[in-house]
Amino acid sequence: MKRISYLFLLVFLISIIASSCSNTKTYAQLLDDEQTLITSFINRNNILVVSTFPTDTPWVKNGKDIYVKTSSGLYYHLINPGDTLNHNNDTIMLKYTVVPRFKQYTLSLVPDTISNWNTIDYPYPSDFTYGDLTQSCKAFHEAVSYMKRMNSEAKLIVPSKIGFNANMMSVTPMGYDLKIKFQE
Repeated sequence: MKRISYLFLLVFLISIIASSCSNTKTYAQLLDDEQTLITSFINRNNILVVSTFPTDTPWVKNGKDIYVKTSSGLYYHLINPGDTLNHNNDTIMLKYTVVPRFKQYTLSLVPDTISNWNTIDYPYPSDFTYGDLTQSCKAFHEAVSYMKRMNSEAKLIVPSKIGFNANMMSVTPMGYDLKIKFQE
């Protein structure tokens, strides 16, 4: 009887291992899938990708939104440069507290809004310290460095390698609509 139980358990474990191995992809294949998804999103949304930052606002050319692809892989599109009247007091510096408002969505054919985080007006808003990469994701820190001003708004396409930990682990690129406020 004991042998039959062991045999049954062994067959069960082998079947689980065999079924789980049949659907796995290598990390390289997952990265290829991620890039395909990003490219598809760019094509579907009439986006023009460039490597230098435009000087004119709005960032549109021939009816296409202009996104800058940075060396880290971040795709960045400035919507609103923010408060430009107070040039002295309104440029972000390292160690400032940043309060983001963002909508996070997938890049799939039918985007799925994963979270809509609007804590700017809360008594205790969620925040992160600009420059402290242990807080938030690398992409947000990089985007904030380009946004620079209070109430600045941007759209981001974030590859998994510079996104939040959950997206890194699942190799899932995400899109963000981001608005920032900050304080010293």
